[in-house]
Amino acid sequence: MTSKPEIPIYAIGLMSGTSADGIDGVVLQIDNNRFSLVATEALPYPETLRQSVCDICSQKIRSRSEAREIEVQLTDLFTAVSKKLLEKTPSASIRVIGCHGQTVHHSPDSSPPFTIQLADGKTIARQTGIPVVTDFRSQDIRAGGQGAPLAPGFHLAAFRSSEEQRAIINIGGISNVTILPKDQGSHVIGFDIGPGNTLMDNWCRRHFSCAFDTDGEIAESGNPQQDLLKILLDEDYFAKPWPKSTGVELFNLNWLDKKLKKWKNNTDINPRDVLASLSTLTAHTICETVNQLEPKIDAVYICGGGALNTGLMKQLDQRCQAKVLNTQALGVGPKWVEAAAFAWMGYQTTQGFASTIPSVTGASQPCIAGVISNP
Repeated sequence: MTSKPEIPIYAIGLMSGTSADGIDGVVLQIDNNRFSLVATEALPYPETLRQSVCDICSQKIRSRSEAREIEVQLTDLFTAVSKKLLEKTPSASIRVIGCHGQTVHHSPDSSPPFTIQLADGKTIARQTGIPVVTDFRSQDIRAGGQGAPLAPGFHLAAFRSSEEQRAIINIGGISNVTILPKDQGSHVIGFDIGPGNTLMDNWCRRHFSCAFDTDGEIAESGNPQQDLLKILLDEDYFAKPWPKSTGVELFNLNWLDKKLKKWKNNTDINPRDVLASLSTLTAHTICETVNQLEPKIDAVYICGGGALNTGLMKQLDQRCQAKVLNTQALGVGPKWVEAAAFAWMGYQTTQGFASTIPSVTGASQPCIAGVISNP
């Protein structure tokens, strides 16, 4: 364990989630349990790389050489974002870069269980001159956990309140929840709920030639189909008890096409109605989760790309029994929470501190997450 650094300290966090559309990066200032964003940077993936990531996720790409080529391209982008952040904060002494990498497969319930995130920490460390932490999920899986979600540790450190029972909902490609009890003696709970943006985004690419539904406008032009929603909700994962995690291995266009075949045998389908139904699926599964919790949730705080979808946010506000806000109300913009979480986790790892929560992941013990690559 290294000696405790001077306060405040600065860490870079890099995140690319299950939406697989680009990298979000932050410089996080850590001052005991006070956190603030000093700089942010976003870099979208080139379309060819985005498609390659999707192909490896769907196992259309299987060769090790092709996967390595994709990792090299991703590593170059992670490095580029890191350097941009360093340029923006020349006076900050960055102690560590926490780089989540790009998940291409997550299978905690297989035999043997495993997870794969692409990012070459050694290269990033060599190019930036800063220690880099990668591979955050494997240690928790080795300890019998799901390896996900991991952000609840940061949510606990940054967002817990003794005044209200809070739910932090991240709506990325997959939506997940962290329950932060106001009772300091109660366990934090967290798990993946189900599809967040991934089905909507991929449906938009297929039918509307856009990467996502800006402000939910296309979905709002359609009509949710209750009979289709019922079919979409007929999925074992939704009834599975936590701890649990999921990903695009399950919730993808192949899954959706099978559901559509059951609905109308893939004929006479209105793409706008399907998108409206997918938006309702995301809102319904989130709010059903929140509304059924005991003790009752006082406030729901949304982060991730879904927080920028005004149509989806309206549905959440209508369906949730608690008040619905985004995490800007807690001091961290919704787009940057996940990247901030991995900056914090990277710092925890370099100091020899655990950052995972067994009551969330199901692991046998808290884990010091990740592998450190020094320059």
